[in-house]
Amino acid sequence: MPSASPTPSPFIYWGQSAQNVFIKIALKDVTEQPDVDLSNDHISFEGRGVGAHGDCVYKFSIKPYRHISPEKSRLRVTGSEVLLDIPKRDTTARDESWPRLTKDVAKHAWIRPDFDKMDISDDEEEMQREKKRLEKEYIDKLTSEMAETQDKAIEDIKKNYLFSYSLFHVIAYSFILVKVIIGIFTTEDYNAFEDVGTVLIIAQLFSFLEVVHPILGLVKSSFVSPLIQTCGRNFILLVVIWNEPRIHGSSFVSYLVLFWSLADVIRHPFYMLTSMGLSLNFLTWLRYTMWIPLYPLGTGCEWMVVWLSIPLYESSGKFSLELPNTYNFSISITTYMYMHLLIIPVRIQSAADTAEVIFNFLLQLLQSFSLQ
Repeated sequence: MPSASPTPSPFIYWGQSAQNVFIKIALKDVTEQPDVDLSNDHISFEGRGVGAHGDCVYKFSIKPYRHISPEKSRLRVTGSEVLLDIPKRDTTARDESWPRLTKDVAKHAWIRPDFDKMDISDDEEEMQREKKRLEKEYIDKLTSEMAETQDKAIEDIKKNYLFSYSLFHVIAYSFILVKVIIGIFTTEDYNAFEDVGTVLIIAQLFSFLEVVHPILGLVKSSFVSPLIQTCGRNFILLVVIWNEPRIHGSSFVSYLVLFWSLADVIRHPFYMLTSMGLSLNFLTWLRYTMWIPLYPLGTGCEWMVVWLSIPLYESSGKFSLELPNTYNFSISITTYMYMHLLIIPVRIQSAADTAEVIFNFLLQLLQSFSLQ
């Protein structure tokens, strides 16, 4: 278990006269009487209020530079501070100006002189330099704390955004996965695109943000891989399938949607935990194992969907421009579709090679453990 944070010390400002020491504790809204313990050579304080660390309990304990008279001291609590008026005790030192509040010479960042209540007996110029130094130190510390707070707020916004983005995909693809599984096993000639096409299109359009995330520095990865995957999926979904109703009822479309949604139902929960700095061993195993069969199965269905769509687009002439025409050039989407068929096996082979490397690594790891 992590250790509890130490109780913070409040900022205190001290001053003096020939006979008294004045301590101002910078705590606001102290609703309950603080616990103040004074003895000849000891000053301690504990109380709840609003200080530099927010609304919490603050305390400090110090040994004063000289002995004090606790029985004649006075305590006053206001809405913005706690005031201590403590007489000096040593008769030989009553008229002596204390060089510091504490007996030890170590400097404490939370103890500062209160120049308004300081009986200045040293060189005025030196005191003014000290005052300016402390003011600069305080401003620098405040600026640093504000920068840290701003950085933390930006980091929290980034984490919450990435978590929400992945949560949206988990919900969307879980809905798609359940609907497709039920449809495949309960409905003859099931049409997955008509059943879940709208939700799938929305989820895939949002997936373009995965290309933007690395560019903006939200995730530490290259934008190339999500760009290739997102463009490949959206070409097949938004161009090939959406614009040709005769391919909607193909079983390859249904299984393609099944493999896509199954992969993302595993992938995005992993991203959700990662965005919050968490991990789950079983989920990590699924993330880096299930893609080995799912990737070639999905790309195989993509290949079949494109192959079956080519004659349909050739007969309809959709997204094609034939000669003669005003522009004196021709273009056909089926040409790109044939090219896409050549690209898909390369993607499958690349995935297979990667899977083989991972499998060999895991096998060597298991063998090393068995030898031990």
